[in-house]
Amino acid sequence: MNRRSFIKRSLALAAGTGLVPSLFSRTALAAGGNGKILVVMHLFGGNDAINTVIPYGQSEYAAYRPEIAIPTANVLPLDAPGVTLGLHPAMQPLKDSMWDNGELAIVTSVGYPNHNRSHFYSTAVWNTADPEQTNKPGWLGPFIDGQNDPFCATSLGGELPRALRGLHVSGLAIDSISGFGLSDYGWEGKLNDELLRQIQQVRSGTAEEVRRAMEHMLRSVDKVQGAADAAYAPTTEFPNTYYGRRLADISRLIKYDFDSQVYYTVAGGYDTHSDQGGVTGTQANNLSQLSEALVAFRQEMLAQGRWGDVMVLVFSEFGRRATQNASGGTDHGKGGALFVAGGAVNGGVFGGEPQLAEEALDDGDLAVHTDFRSAYADAALHIGANPAELVGPGFDPLGLI
Repeated sequence: MNRRSFIKRSLALAAGTGLVPSLFSRTALAAGGNGKILVVMHLFGGNDAINTVIPYGQSEYAAYRPEIAIPTANVLPLDAPGVTLGLHPAMQPLKDSMWDNGELAIVTSVGYPNHNRSHFYSTAVWNTADPEQTNKPGWLGPFIDGQNDPFCATSLGGELPRALRGLHVSGLAIDSISGFGLSDYGWEGKLNDELLRQIQQVRSGTAEEVRRAMEHMLRSVDKVQGAADAAYAPTTEFPNTYYGRRLADISRLIKYDFDSQVYYTVAGGYDTHSDQGGVTGTQANNLSQLSEALVAFRQEMLAQGRWGDVMVLVFSEFGRRATQNASGGTDHGKGGALFVAGGAVNGGVFGGEPQLAEEALDDGDLAVHTDFRSAYADAALHIGANPAELVGPGFDPLGLI
C-alpha cells in the first residue's frame, strides 16, 4: 500500500466515526490533562427542587402542596448556617455518606436569566452555557477542541449530548463499555490486516499525521474494550439500576486509566406532572436510585484512591412550580437545585434558602438567584480549563472546589 492509498483509505474509514481528531491542527495526539475527572449527570425532565432540597420551615411549603409535601418528621435536616433546609428522605444514603462528611455542595435557586420552561430549550441552554445561542457548540467544546482528542470526553448511555460537541472535535458516545467497538461505527470487516500493518509503519508529513491519529484511535478503542475485562471490575457492588450501571462503567474506565477527563450521562423520569408522590412515589424512587448509585461510586473512588480527583455535578434543566397541580404532581418551573460531590468539594449550601412567599416567587416559580454558569466555572477550573473560554466572561466560580 503506497503513501497516497494509505492516506485515502485511512481517512475514508475514519470519516464516518468522528473518533479521529482534526488531523491537520497542531497534532493528532491528545494534549493531555491535569488528571482530574468531571462527571456530569443530567436529570432530564425537570426535577422538583422544592421536594428535593426542602424549605420545610416555611409555612407556604405545606400549604402549596397538601398532597405531596414531605412531613417535617420525614425531612432530613441539613445542619447549614442561615438556612432551614432538608433533603428528601429518599436521599438518606447521600446525606450520610457525603453531606455529613462535608463532601456535598448544594446550589439552590439555580438557573439562567429569563428562564424558559421548555425541556428542550432549557436543555440546550445548559448544554451550551448560552441562553442566546443555543445552537452553538457545547460548553465543554473548547476544552475538547483544546485537547484535540475525542476520547478526552465520554458520554455513557448512547447519544452524544451537545455539551460534548466542539467546533472541531466532539467527544465519544457509547452505550456501555461491554458492547463498544469499531463495529458500532460500521467498521466491521473493513480494517483489514494490511491497513493495520501499515498503521504501525512510521511515515513523514501528512501520512505520519494520519498514521498517528489512526494509531491513537485504535489504542483508545482498545482501552474502552479493555476496561470491560474482569480485572477492572469495581470492588464495590453497584446497584443494578440505570444510574448504577452508568457509574459502574465510569468506574471501570477510571480504574483502567482511560484518557477521558469528562464523563457525561443523562437519566429521565423527572417530568412529574402527575403522581409525583411525596415520601414515596415516582420522585422518591428516582432520588433513591440516584443516591444509592452515587454512594457506590464514592465508595469505589475511595477504593481506587481517586475520590479527591473527582467532581460529580448533578443538574436538571429546570425546577418545578411552587404549588402542586390537580393531578398530584407539579408543572414546569424555573429555579432548581444543583449538587456537586467529591473528595475535594467544599460542602455546604450555596445560594441560601429558597423563598416561597408569594411576593418572592417568579410567576409562581422559585426565582433564579444563582446562574448555573458560575457552577460550571468551578467545573472548568477543576479540569484545568479557563472558565471564561467555557462559559463566557463574568461568571465567577462559587468556590465549590
